[in-house]
Amino acid sequence: MPKTLSARLGSLFAGSLVKQIMIGLVAGVALAWLSRDAALAVGLLGDLFVNALKAVAPVLVLVLVISSIANHQQGQKSNIKPIVMLYLLSTFLQRLSR
Repeated sequence: MPKTLSARLGSLFAGSLVKQIMIGLVAGVALAWLSRDAALAVGLLGDLFVNALKAVAPVLVLVLVISSIANHQQGQKSNIKPIVMLYLLSTFLQRLSR
């Protein structure tokens, strides 16, 4: 039995986030190639996506650093001080550059 269009689209977007990003990139390039005006009109979606990633990335890195600290074993060599210092420095410098 043939799948409907909505079922095919649903199966495309049911995969991993990386797969969805790749589909979006290919669709964006194809749209820009076919119609520059249409690509400029939907460019807001790309801007929203990039800004959302910029907002989430520092929080994600903080959670990963906290998780690494929490899972640290006593006596195990770690280089966490430089990592935490670089995280703090980059976070504060990024806030100042706005």
